[in-house]
Amino acid sequence: MKKIFSLIILSLMVVSLMGIGSAVVCSQEATTVGGTIYQEDITNFISGADVEIICNHDGTDYTKTTTSGSYGEYSVLFNEGECDYGDQVTVNAQSSSGLMGTNQGIVSMTYNLGCLTLNVGIVHVPLVPEFGVFVGLLTILSAFGVFFIIRRK
Repeated sequence: MKKIFSLIILSLMVVSLMGIGSAVVCSQEATTVGGTIYQEDITNFISGADVEIICNHDGTDYTKTTTSGSYGEYSVLFNEGECDYGDQVTVNAQSSSGLMGTNQGIVSMTYNLGCLTLNVGIVHVPLVPEFGVFVGLLTILSAFGVFFIIRRK
């Protein structure tokens, strides 16, 4: 009888410890950063763009990469300790046709989902064409030409 009573007490202790352990494991935090990649206005979405997301957490940059979906959407998930509520996020994107863009945002929303706390940052990135070396030199020479024409008059 004494042996059965000891086994019951031991079983209850193990079950109690498992409950405490699961409560500790249950308390997790993650951060997701997402948005859209678009050109000109928000209706012209860019699919297949290379997207780099950099979260600055406590002075350290954590980087994730992904590709935008068919409607320009992207999202990445940062683990606990990599990106938290209030952190600065920089998103760089480049399309296959050479359009590039950068935008910054802050992880500004928090959702408590029971065992999980989810921080959310939304950063939309407009892409614009980059000027090449030739177009840049042509622009500078044109500016000098206009300056001398106006000065001559």
